[in-house]
Amino acid sequence: MSPQRFLSKSESQVPMTAQALVAHVLESGDFYAAVAVHGIADARQRQRLEERLFGSRRDVLMLARWEHTPANVLDALSRLEHMPLARRVVKHRNTGGSTLKHQFSQSDDPALTGLLALHANTPAPLLLQIAMGDHDQVVLKGLARNPSAQPEVLRLLAQRFPRRFDKEIASHAAVPVDLLGTLYHRGDKFVRAAVLGHKQVPEALLLQAAKSTETLILRALVKHPQLPAALVDTLSQHKDNAIRAALATRADLPLHLTARLALDESDSVRRAVACRADLAPTLMQMLAQDHDPWVRQWLGRNPMAGKHVLQKLALDIHEDVRRAVARNPNCPITLLEKLASDHRSWVRAAVAYQPNVTSCLMASLARDSAVDVLSGVAANPHTAPALLKRLVFSEELDVRRGVILNPAAGPETLLPLLQDPYYLHRVMLASSPKLSDQDKWQLRDDPDARVRFALFQWLAARALRPVADRYFYRRKA
Repeated sequence: MSPQRFLSKSESQVPMTAQALVAHVLESGDFYAAVAVHGIADARQRQRLEERLFGSRRDVLMLARWEHTPANVLDALSRLEHMPLARRVVKHRNTGGSTLKHQFSQSDDPALTGLLALHANTPAPLLLQIAMGDHDQVVLKGLARNPSAQPEVLRLLAQRFPRRFDKEIASHAAVPVDLLGTLYHRGDKFVRAAVLGHKQVPEALLLQAAKSTETLILRALVKHPQLPAALVDTLSQHKDNAIRAALATRADLPLHLTARLALDESDSVRRAVACRADLAPTLMQMLAQDHDPWVRQWLGRNPMAGKHVLQKLALDIHEDVRRAVARNPNCPITLLEKLASDHRSWVRAAVAYQPNVTSCLMASLARDSAVDVLSGVAANPHTAPALLKRLVFSEELDVRRGVILNPAAGPETLLPLLQDPYYLHRVMLASSPKLSDQDKWQLRDDPDARVRFALFQWLAARALRPVADRYFYRRKA
């Protein structure tokens, strides 16, 4: 990307009110801008916008399936008499609860009921109504999995259809605590494991599960924070690798068991031990010589790893281990300087993303030719502003995107990227709070519809704010 000339300020001023913004869109006739401002238009303007949006069957069908179509436009689509779109609208993830309720009241289509049972925005009373009806198993199973389902819905399903949806109900976040006990006692091992995996599982069920010899039950039990202490030592010697690995991640694991599991024959168990914050220095030294590179890699990422351990791992033959050291938040700057010269760009890139590097080291990494390294430099808030301004004109997309994502990049640095050849970068800047509305206004005629939609969506949200807040984002003359 070569340096380009750009306007630092558009010739016309940004419309500062909702009415003025919609009037501009109506005058321009931009389809995607009309979608973005539909929600802030008054009744008369909304009618004119809908004439533009719903003028052809092709446009209507596109809006019904476009992932960015807002809820207010979907509601208007659902009420078109000349083109039934109930299923398409109900299937859309952005459709609001009032629209879903209206569609349910206007249709007796069983397929529509199934879509409503799955939709996260379906109102709670409507979900309860579906739970009371006679529907096939697919619809009711979707209802039991719906994250918006209330305790009353789950309780009703458990009563009406004993055992049929117990696993789905037991896994639901809103399941009543008393119902968990019922599900546990009447369920098979899969249902019981789901109950034990619930955050609200009663302690009495944990004690009961502790007597089980079923591996699946014990796998679920060992992950619970209220695991009975008497069971910890027994499980540390269980033959199942997954049980011992889960036990190795517990913060309340006694130190003598940590030492035992650090010698475990299973790689997965030792990997879990390598992540622990309470490792003794002797255990760290031992794990640093483990034959499994993943054990050494997780130890390299461990913030509690000592300087001598990190120095040893920084010389590891596996580049992922060295990269883990470079990513460690407590890696000494002297070690980062050595890793910045590693022969593998993947390791040098990890140094470039480090939050505690010096500006001098960043300047050195900025001379690197590897894209991964330069992307890290571009995204690092410690990179000097002068370097960022230079990286703005990189030929690499990832490097320029790094500048956009950099929390320290200021407006003057980002302004040239409003003319970036990659549309996604312009979309990101259209909703960036760092640039003023007046700076972004030059995107109003962008050749990419997605950029224009993002800009007017941002401006529509701004238009609803108090005048004082909107003025803050207006570039001073």
